Amino acid sequence: MKFSFIFLLLITSIALHAQRDANPGAKQYYNRVFDDYYVEKKPVFVAGADSLRIFYLSNFSAFDSLVARAINNGDTAKYLRVHIEFIVDKNGIPYNASFNYIGSTKYKDAKNDRKVKYFNDLKPYFNDAIKSLIKKMPNWRPALQNNVRVDCTVHDYFQFWLGINSDK
Repeated sequence: MKFSFIFLLLITSIALHAQRDANPGAKQYYNRVFDDYYVEKKPVFVAGADSLRIFYLSNFSAFDSLVARAINNGDTAKYLRVHIEFIVDKNGIPYNASFNYIGSTKYKDAKNDRKVKYFNDLKPYFNDAIKSLIKKMPNWRPALQNNVRVDCTVHDYFQFWLGINSDK
């Protein structure tokens, strides 16, 4: 009786051990969305950064409304930045896009910008434009955390010069 009980206990422990995940670190990343500031390898637009900027400017459908509103408010001779965010899933597919805000700066390479408040009432309109932009976007190379593909939120912006003297 003792022998059969020990044998049964041994068989069940072996079966339970065999069902464990081969990559135990992968489970902690399952169904979690990382922020692009904190992953080991950020998601990458395969065609390159310059192509990404061209894609943004070519496919942003609210460009005319943004420029008209800025000119009507006398906000020229500046760079306008459209801040957006979206998720790149573990297969590289971008989704869940949202518009954050529009900022302005005098210099192309400035780290910070000033939030332009007169666009706040157009936030739903710009949000729809960003969602349609991201739907057209090709796949990315996904983010990696401990060599495991993970979903990652991308915070990005695109900017354009509004005015004259573009060599600033």
